[in-house]
Amino acid sequence: MKCLELLARLSLSFFISLFLYSYSFAVVEIKLKKIANVETQQIKLQDIAHIKSNNQNFANYISSLVVKKLSSDKTKITKKEVLNILKNNYVSLKDVVVKGDYTIIILKKTTVNKDFLERRLKDFIKKHYQNIEVEKINLPNITVEVIGKPKIKIVPKGNTRSYMYFDIFVDNYKTSASVKYFKTTKAVVARRYIPKGSIIQPTDVAVNKVKAKNDERYFTDVNEIIGKKVRFAIRKGQPITLKSLEKEYFVLRNTNVEVLYEKNGFRIKLLGRALENGEMGDLIKVRNTSSGKVILCRVIGKNKVKFISGRD
Repeated sequence: MKCLELLARLSLSFFISLFLYSYSFAVVEIKLKKIANVETQQIKLQDIAHIKSNNQNFANYISSLVVKKLSSDKTKITKKEVLNILKNNYVSLKDVVVKGDYTIIILKKTTVNKDFLERRLKDFIKKHYQNIEVEKINLPNITVEVIGKPKIKIVPKGNTRSYMYFDIFVDNYKTSASVKYFKTTKAVVARRYIPKGSIIQPTDVAVNKVKAKNDERYFTDVNEIIGKKVRFAIRKGQPITLKSLEKEYFVLRNTNVEVLYEKNGFRIKLLGRALENGEMGDLIKVRNTSSGKVILCRVIGKNKVKFISGRD
């Protein structure tokens, strides 16, 4: 077993030697910082020193070497320790110049408060939820001081139509938050103020993100509404919905219409009188001018309707 372990170590040494062979003529200067403020407990050489080399790949390798794992918020690493780390990683000390005697490493303390958690929660929602805008976040007033970079874990608990609920873990501390939100959608909006009765022009509208309402019919293509007439004035940025537009009636009340009757291959056209206004596809009542009977018809064109008997 010991022979196998020795063989494995020799193989690793040979591999690393081959890997570093191309760097054997590189010269690297390592200038230790007097003080290094760090955020993680695993310290790399690049965290405590300025590194220069005539071979960038060699400099990258040196920079990535782990020199210490912190067990306290303040410690010291000496030039001798750095040289030993380089030697243990198969770096020839003939190619290295280390300047400075030591570096004082200080692990930063992070203050986690309400504002800090609000930003993290907003980022989490933006990443994990589509078409959602945060309106308000309810969090307790907290202040927690964490050594190093805090480990934040956000766990969704549930939601209603207006609120989402989360548990937030900060290292060993736990708190909860509720978030008031609304859904958004892409819709055609007014690029400028559009007066009542105006005919919509291409320069009047654009597609933008708006607050979604369940009872509104939005348009997503500007071509759907160009040339339409607006029923009332529309503010800049306001979405243009179906309610915003004048109805486009293909049949007007108290006007004559052509009634198409089809059944079992039999097809005739009758004259009728519309008793209601009707848009394309609407079901309206029509009086048969010959019999005087009121029939139900579907609007199929300008002043044209199709007789409905039970089903179309």
